[in-house]
Amino acid sequence: MQRVKYIIGYYATLLMLFVPARLLFLAVNADESYTFGDYMAVAYHGLQLDVAIAGYVTALPLLVSVVSLFVKLPLRKIMLPYNVLVALAVALAFIADISLYPFWGFKLDSTFLLYIDSPANAFASVSVGYLFVRFAAVVAAVTLVTLLLYRVTPEKFVPAQRRVLSCVLFLFIGGLLFLGIRGGISESTNNVGRVYFSDNQFLNHSAVNPIFSFIYSLGKIQDFSEAYNYFPEEERSQLFDNLYVTDDVITDTLLCNTRPNILTIVFEGMSAVFVEELGGARPVATNLSRLSKEGVLFTDCYANSFRTDRGLVCLLSGYPSFPQISVMKSPIKSQGLPSFAGSLAAAGYENTFLYGGDINFTNMKSYLYSGGYNKLYADSDFPHEAQKTHRWGVNDDITFDTLYSLLQRQPLDKPWQMTYLTLSSHEPWTVPHNSVPDDVIANAFAYTDSCFGLFIDKLKKTTIWENLLVVCVPDHAVVRYPRGTEQTDRDRNRIPLLLLGGAVAEPRKIDILCNQTDIAATLLAQLCLPIDDYRFSRNVLSPSYKYPFAYHSYNNGISFIDSTGFSVLDLDAGAVLKEEPADEEHARLRRAKAILQSTYGDYKNR
Repeated sequence: MQRVKYIIGYYATLLMLFVPARLLFLAVNADESYTFGDYMAVAYHGLQLDVAIAGYVTALPLLVSVVSLFVKLPLRKIMLPYNVLVALAVALAFIADISLYPFWGFKLDSTFLLYIDSPANAFASVSVGYLFVRFAAVVAAVTLVTLLLYRVTPEKFVPAQRRVLSCVLFLFIGGLLFLGIRGGISESTNNVGRVYFSDNQFLNHSAVNPIFSFIYSLGKIQDFSEAYNYFPEEERSQLFDNLYVTDDVITDTLLCNTRPNILTIVFEGMSAVFVEELGGARPVATNLSRLSKEGVLFTDCYANSFRTDRGLVCLLSGYPSFPQISVMKSPIKSQGLPSFAGSLAAAGYENTFLYGGDINFTNMKSYLYSGGYNKLYADSDFPHEAQKTHRWGVNDDITFDTLYSLLQRQPLDKPWQMTYLTLSSHEPWTVPHNSVPDDVIANAFAYTDSCFGLFIDKLKKTTIWENLLVVCVPDHAVVRYPRGTEQTDRDRNRIPLLLLGGAVAEPRKIDILCNQTDIAATLLAQLCLPIDDYRFSRNVLSPSYKYPFAYHSYNNGISFIDSTGFSVLDLDAGAVLKEEPADEEHARLRRAKAILQSTYGDYKNR
């Protein structure tokens, strides 16, 4: 009986820890007020995954208890290292989950592993004080959990007399643990979506045990083409093959000539919500708004992804993003992608990349060099005192000045393209600027925009401007802004796309629905350069662009917009989060699934 009490006590202690930790996640990260009933619903529905993890963790104490039927064991001494390990895992998982969610907007999973090889960059969004508080919380949590598990662990077990009966009893207990781990006796096994219960995605996320989410995602990072094998090949082909039909025919010329010099400014996290001309609620990016009247503004463009490493590949390679893969992190795969810079290099352009942060982060350097860039400038190329003006590296006022200097030194005898990635409009939103004092996030974007405005006004006064095309576009939209914004909001991933410069023929607005991935093919067609290698990028100004749509992937879901409406699918739960308007045939989601299946198949075969 003592052994049974130990197993029950150990198991119950874990459940007792998981429930309040999950409710703490809800309380800390809530963007709005939730009722007592919401908290109870999160606690109740999340129990299924808590039971699974408690079962996993209790398996070893159960095995040790069985061994102790035959051998005398100093149980507390034997179990102490395991208990400390369990305490560390629980503390790290829940505290990391609570801390990362405001930045990422999804539960702790294997995505975390993609960035752990560069810890300095991974922690650059937060202050030393922030890290100290989390470290102290981990230490306190490890101590508490270790003490609780220590107290439920008997000092020792002596061999039992009724061993056969005890073995039968433990076999029964083991079966119960297995059923809890599996999720019952039905055909389907436990998955993250099992605990989803609400049309409010944040409440669903709050119910998910982060340890389960992490372990579950690890099992899905191998063969994704099989994981998303929604349709037989013939049906997949019918759904997909007409989605990316395009050509390099020019019927709408935006430029004065086909060989301008090109400056691509990639704004970190800039969303349409900050641009008044795109429906922004308040004037934040006032210079983008002002300059949009002087260039070509695409008013209905959507980002394909949610992180810089994914968004850059979408932009520069015209290659779609994936829910759980960073293509940039895999040199074997990324080096075979087409590249805007590579296409320009083949036409005689020299390509340069400028970034004020660590260009080795997420394997960016390898991707850029293999994509056709000749020169790369990053944080290490700046004076030491400039390298720490922002938590991620060099502030935008300094890098915009450096950009101006680099442009002055570009060759006169051959065309060039320069790509510049801004940095300051990134967590922790600390910038030397205070035009929006009541909103640190909006203020950070206002700062970057102010640097941009000063730079463009200065550049206009030079001869460089006469034959220059400036492409202004973000890498992705800002996460969870305004407060409460989720992937189920139609304009969550809407971004500005603006073409400026003396090479632009005339100011205008283009209201065509399109994706960030379409920029490569559209611009190359304007330059009369081939686009055959860009299978997933469309020339949106071509007569063959007859079905405008925008596709987006995030962790772990996909969304799709066309003229009929907007749909969002959660891949963990297999649940439709939004269909607006209702679509009984799920036509939009069927196309989105076909894109996901097709792009994963392409990725696997590269």
